[in-house]
Amino acid sequence: MGEKVVRIGLFGLGTVGGGIVELLQRKNKEKGDYEFILEKIVVKHLDKERPTSVPSHLLTTNHQEILENPKIDTVIEVIGGINPAKEIILEALRKGKNVVTANKALLARIGSQLFREAIKNDCYLGVRASNVASYRLIESLTFSPFQIEKLVGVFNATCNYILTQMEKKKENFSSVLEKAQEIGYAEQDPSNDIDGYDTAHKLVVLLSLAMGYFLPLESVFIEGIRRISYQDILFARELGYRIKLLAIAKRRDNNLEVRVHPALVPMDKELAQLEGIENGLELRDEVGVEVGMRAPGAGKYPTATAILEDLICIAKGRKLILPQQRRYLNLKKIGEIESEYYLRFNVLDRVGVLAKISGILGSHNISIKSVIQKGKAKKSLSSVPIIMLTHEAKEEATQDALKKIDALPVVKGKSLLIRVEEGIL
Repeated sequence: MGEKVVRIGLFGLGTVGGGIVELLQRKNKEKGDYEFILEKIVVKHLDKERPTSVPSHLLTTNHQEILENPKIDTVIEVIGGINPAKEIILEALRKGKNVVTANKALLARIGSQLFREAIKNDCYLGVRASNVASYRLIESLTFSPFQIEKLVGVFNATCNYILTQMEKKKENFSSVLEKAQEIGYAEQDPSNDIDGYDTAHKLVVLLSLAMGYFLPLESVFIEGIRRISYQDILFARELGYRIKLLAIAKRRDNNLEVRVHPALVPMDKELAQLEGIENGLELRDEVGVEVGMRAPGAGKYPTATAILEDLICIAKGRKLILPQQRRYLNLKKIGEIESEYYLRFNVLDRVGVLAKISGILGSHNISIKSVIQKGKAKKSLSSVPIIMLTHEAKEEATQDALKKIDALPVVKGKSLLIRVEEGIL
């Protein structure tokens, strides 16, 4: 068949692993200059029923049947998690095998170590599948001579699906989450997605490819979507925005902001128009060039396609390595950033409440752009929402103001803050 043969050992035959097998079978039917041969697949259980049919002689539960096999030159890891994925990838690289992985959680934690091992042993480390929403921009991020000035993305399919369904079905977070779990769009333990960690892992990997070094994961401000209500989605829409969980990186001079949190995005912006499991990325470099990409953020074929692209690079003898390290940037803490803010207060329906809240905000140099106050409390002790959209203010001052406002006897529960992000395109 092909002139170049890539012999593959696959770890994992779940949804993504099954997609990889199908795409490899399809690719090998095409005429080309290379051939992909699947030598062995490591699974947890040999007798498990699987939607993708593979010959039984390919399956094993023994890692070493791949790692010790000299014929296998490329390892694909799609089992996820930290262990044993870490040990598998490191051993494969030390034995001179190329590695392709979708494991953004591992890359975000020890990516520097993995790339060092790949370079040391002259191996290819493929990471396109760590962020399927932007994998086609990976090489431009890595080899661009210009630094990124701003990067904004929707990177998590589960969160985008939940927020979209809340708006469309007019339901609250917990109800939509439960339905997403039932149809497989959310894990039974969805914390990694809805608390923002999956998005943060993807952001760290992308930035490392652009900057030449990995940021410590703990340096990223991370906030999830658990506190977003249908009420907030309605109020945001009334103000001309949609709520999205965003990955954000901004560079100014020698300073860098890196954060993950829900944000109000103007409805006419590209990111605001992403629906369901769609993900997207927008970036602008230091000379003003702006690019964007949107793609499905989940599913076996999007991830498997990104993995196949890395396999083709291996077959062609290309390398994907960290760029030459640029200068280290000063990481700004969340309290140092400036933003406009959506603020929701639940208050007793009393005369003068709005004036008290406005006064505290004013004393912290926070000016109000617009206010929404609707309805009367049905009972004397019931609360009603007050929504405020502020002009740009410093985060630290805004958080201090909220603490003082929440301490007022007329304010019930913890107030909600959502930052506003204009996006790029």
